Amino acid sequence: MLVCPSYKNGEELRTGASTEEVDAARRLRERGSLSIGKFGLAVRAACRAAGIPEVSPGRFRHLVATWAINQGAEPATVAAFLNHKSPRTTMRFYATHAIPKKIPTLR
Repeated sequence: MLVCPSYKNGEELRTGASTEEVDAARRLRERGSLSIGKFGLAVRAACRAAGIPEVSPGRFRHLVATWAINQGAEPATVAAFLNHKSPRTTMRFYATHAIPKKIPTLR
């Protein structure tokens, strides 16, 4: 099945979704809409329940990307996960800032 959410600029993003994901989305839709504000409250409540510092959904997205890059994930893979149009965007925001510069060793 094909799902078409939108980029921030309004352009459609076409992405595949499994039957299970589509079924879950339909169940959520039947319950009523979930505003971005309610989603943020739910993420913060989940953080409190897990005993971790509260983060916004956007900050959580950045954390996941930074952790992935720091663990050695390919920037192109992280870019696809984040729905960046280009891995260059991922490199600019994550790979160049998340990975500490190597300290030269004296010989």
